[in-house]
Amino acid sequence: MQPKQTESQNWPFLDNVIGPLADWWRKHAEVRDNQANLDALGPDELARVAQDVGIPASDLRKLAQHCSDAADLLEYRIASLGLSASDLAHDAPARLRDMERLCTMCEHKGRCARDLAADASDPIWRRYCPNEAALTELQREAVG
Repeated sequence: MQPKQTESQNWPFLDNVIGPLADWWRKHAEVRDNQANLDALGPDELARVAQDVGIPASDLRKLAQHCSDAADLLEYRIASLGLSASDLAHDAPARLRDMERLCTMCEHKGRCARDLAADASDPIWRRYCPNEAALTELQREAVG
């Protein structure tokens, strides 16, 4: 008699339907909360918050339309280049925040994810990535 297996591999419906649906719902709820929090601010307070983080209020509203994991691909791209996101966060936090902002608002996430999964060393990403110049500069700095 074989022991019961409780791994999710035995539940493909959970893995392939319920899991992705739950992820979508979580992201949708997070975006809705982000927008509600910004909507609760008056125009002057919104301008002050935007100034505190160093971006225009319009960009702050655009960023609120994304969930907190919207820039995760950047961390993978940084690692694929032999760089460390944690070192960058420590040494140049403003630079990393700017790169995260660009990645969050990037319209090529699907292509980026596919390219990273297929072959992270393929330079095709340089054609569409809004962080290409910054990442290239970071690579040069790491070598030099």
